[in-house]
Formats: sequence, structure tokens, C-alpha cells
Amino acid sequence: MSISLVSAPALPSERTAPRDAPSGAAGAERLQLLRCMLADRDWSSDPLVRARLERIVEQLRRPGGAPAIDEAGWTLLADETANYLDYRRLGKVEAELRGCARNELRFTRADWEVSRLAEAALHAHHRQVREGSYAPEPAPLFRIH
Repeated sequence: MSISLVSAPALPSERTAPRDAPSGAAGAERLQLLRCMLADRDWSSDPLVRARLERIVEQLRRPGGAPAIDEAGWTLLADETANYLDYRRLGKVEAELRGCARNELRFTRADWEVSRLAEAALHAHHRQVREGSYAPEPAPLFRIH
């Protein structure tokens, strides 16, 4: 059975072209999110992805450094931050379901992937219930001639 993943909502400004990179407060906010993501010990990235993101942080810190990031870097940054925001959302949901504070719950990237699949399965089930019925098909009429 194939389950399509419910993707995290992409923030419009996350998919900006390098020349339209956010600056000022928005750029500082994004940079802070990226730093938070890299510092989160439970959000483990592939070492190559992590190294690339750390280089992007360094480029973003330099004045006029945003345009130096190539399109692949922007795509990686957008995808990874969207995933991280979804990870934080699902971590909060999991903590609420377990009746504890978010910081009391150890929730890793692997846990996020499992929770994401479970959420996708739940959405698929809701869609099936909405479009179908639990009642059996009506029996055809039986007639005696």
C-alpha cells in the first residue's frame, strides 16, 4: 500500500529566488531558524546536508552573501527548513497527545518520519470515510416471476 506524504505547508517566502532573498528582520528571522535547526540535537541531518547548510549560514551572515548561494542551495534550505518546521509542529502534537511539555519529550527526526507517515495514513483514512461508506452495498432486488 502506498501512502502519499502530507507535506508541510511551504511558506511563500521560503521559495524565493536568490536575488529576492529576504533581508532585514525577515532575513534575520530565517537565519535564526536555520541556526536553531542546526543546533537541535534531535534533528539529525545527513552529514553532507548539514555541511552544506552550515556553509549557507556563513554565506548568509556576510553582507551581500545571499546572492552567492546557488539555486540548489536555496532549494535545500527551503526543503530542510519546511521539514524542520513540520517536525516542530508534529513534536508539539506528540507532546500534547502524551500530556507532557514539548521539552520533556524526546522526539527525533526518525520519530518525525514515523509520525508523518501515521498522519498521512490518518488523512487517507478520513478521505476514504468521507468518499465511501461503512455500510455494505444494498442487495439487488429479488423478484419472483
